[in-house]
Amino acid sequence: MIHIRIAECADAPGIARVHAATWKEAYKGILDDAYLGSLSQKRLATRWRATLGHRKEDLDEQVFVAVQGKDVVGFLTLGASREAFAPWESEIGMIYVLKENRGAGIGRVLMKAAADHSIRRGMFSCGLWVLRDNGGGRDFYEALKGETTGRKTDSVGGQLVQLVAYWWRDVATLADRSATAFQPGRN
Repeated sequence: MIHIRIAECADAPGIARVHAATWKEAYKGILDDAYLGSLSQKRLATRWRATLGHRKEDLDEQVFVAVQGKDVVGFLTLGASREAFAPWESEIGMIYVLKENRGAGIGRVLMKAAADHSIRRGMFSCGLWVLRDNGGGRDFYEALKGETTGRKTDSVGGQLVQLVAYWWRDVATLADRSATAFQPGRN
């Protein structure tokens, strides 16, 4: 059984494991192999401990984890929009689920948690940036009826990449789609 909850400092190693594994899989052939190879769980765990240690429960920023038993199998980060020109109020910074746990609806439940948190914090639209060449991620956002709203170039690991923006004008529709569109084996 999968449980979604707000991340705790003790989740840092599990989040780091998911972070490293999913990036190496999702971005193989998109990002530089040397950069992906340099992603170490130990270094990422240190970064996640610091991130989680500075977060307050009452802030807009939040990290959600999907836990199976005692293991973190997915996570999502959410906060207020990082860019003044973005049309959304809340922004998903990252969402990743381990390959072996995909298809069980975990991504959708994480998206619902983000949408619900946004609404509770008074942010009624939500968006994110995804690598243009990340077909699996883009398919997921399009299945949730995210609208493309922009493109930009950014740097990841010293490499210039193309990003595409997806947004949900009314975050309540994202919450509804995430809850009702679940189909085992497809999410």
